[in-house]
Amino acid sequence: MKCVCCADEPFDQCCGPLLARTTAAATPEALMRSRYAAYVRKDFDYIVDTTDPQVRDELDHDANRAWMDGSIFTGLDILSSSQQGSRGEVEFIAWFRQGDGAEQKHHERSQFRKHRGRWFFREGRLVGAPG
Repeated sequence: MKCVCCADEPFDQCCGPLLARTTAAATPEALMRSRYAAYVRKDFDYIVDTTDPQVRDELDHDANRAWMDGSIFTGLDILSSSQQGSRGEVEFIAWFRQGDGAEQKHHERSQFRKHRGRWFFREGRLVGAPG
């Protein structure tokens, strides 16, 4: 089965081992793809587990879970990905549908931090949003 993260690899060789917690993401992009796969598969615990412990308490659990539960995720486009030392950035568009069925996009630039040998999502900023 092809991976839901759109990496054109089999799930069991791509995001599967990360979601099973048997392998850690090797890059910020791999973590971003696995987090998208977690949204697709409704694995909210993975989203929490891969959020930087320094900011985990700031995660809006209710809003994130509601978006996850109320959405059908239809695609992921990675626009750019970089890492330097213990910092990384991934810009992406996640495509999804909600109640009305209209295709929508979530365009974000996410920051990642490597801590104790593992990559964590640190924060995301919407691209093209006011403020």
